[in-house]
Amino acid sequence: MMSFDPIPQARVVRHAGQLVVPPPPPRQDPDTAPSFLRLALLYAVGLWPLTAVVLLLIGLVVVTSHLGAP
Repeated sequence: MMSFDPIPQARVVRHAGQLVVPPPPPRQDPDTAPSFLRLALLYAVGLWPLTAVVLLLIGLVVVTSHLGAP
């Protein structure tokens, strides 16, 4: 079975003939509410036609409820 595990990287590299430890990887942002909201906004903007249709339908439901339609 095929595995999608990342390939292990070398911990020491050779730079100008000397062994140098590479810099540490950048820190990952914790999963917080703003990051989820940002992701939701990115999806909404990326799927703008679907977002426009959903907003139109919500607007029509609100307008019909204000007009007193049964």
